[in-house]
Amino acid sequence: MISQCSARSLSVASESLNRCGEAGFTLVELLVVLVLIGIMSALVFVSVAGGLLKSEEKQFVNSFIQDVSRARAAALAGGRAAVLVIDGARRRYSIGRKKWKDIPETLQVEGEDIAELSEDEYGIIFYPDGSSSGGEIDIKWDNGPVDRISVDKLLGLIHTEHL
Repeated sequence: MISQCSARSLSVASESLNRCGEAGFTLVELLVVLVLIGIMSALVFVSVAGGLLKSEEKQFVNSFIQDVSRARAAALAGGRAAVLVIDGARRRYSIGRKKWKDIPETLQVEGEDIAELSEDEYGIIFYPDGSSSGGEIDIKWDNGPVDRISVDKLLGLIHTEHL
């Protein structure tokens, strides 16, 4: 007696789709697919994480530049000196030591001709007449670029450039 499967195979020998015993995937095929999915997921994660980190760095630089401008505006509008303070030891900065913001570990902040306010604290002082203590602040990224913020002593004008 011929089994039903063998009879069907004999009647449709030209069609390879109806072979008995070969339906589905083997365990090895499933494992290969899972490994490929894992590798692709890891690559996507690394790419997305790198983009988020750069986004955080860009947000910090933009926020820092805005805060320098805010300190100048506060001095002009308030009629008294305003100070942008950078605490090098704690890697943070603030306007007038009120609300501190952290400096990301991936960025290096360096200054030239910046006033030394106290030990490990540096800053730019903006005066109500529009002048300032002046100086340059360089924000260096890990991968090489530098954002430079220059503050004019006489007029207190702020100039930024990406090097």
